[in-house]
Amino acid sequence: MASDVQRKADELLRYYSELVRRLSYAGVRDLPDLLALYDRLCRALAAVSVQEIAWAAELTQSLIDTLVTMNSSVEDLRGLKAALERSANLPT
Repeated sequence: MASDVQRKADELLRYYSELVRRLSYAGVRDLPDLLALYDRLCRALAAVSVQEIAWAAELTQSLIDTLVTMNSSVEDLRGLKAALERSANLPT
């Protein structure tokens, strides 16, 4: 029984050491540091509402749509200008 408890404690200690190593590799010092980062992230996310994010996403999509339309118009204008320049350079 005691050896089983010792084995489990050793396994847990090895796992904790591995966890700390992985966290360190990801730029986190230790488990308390990770929990502090999690708390900061939760507070930061709480400062922004889902509605605000949806509004910003809609505005962004609207801007993208407008820019795509403008790009199409500019491409059409480029094609028209090239066609006019070609026709102006034709021998008469």
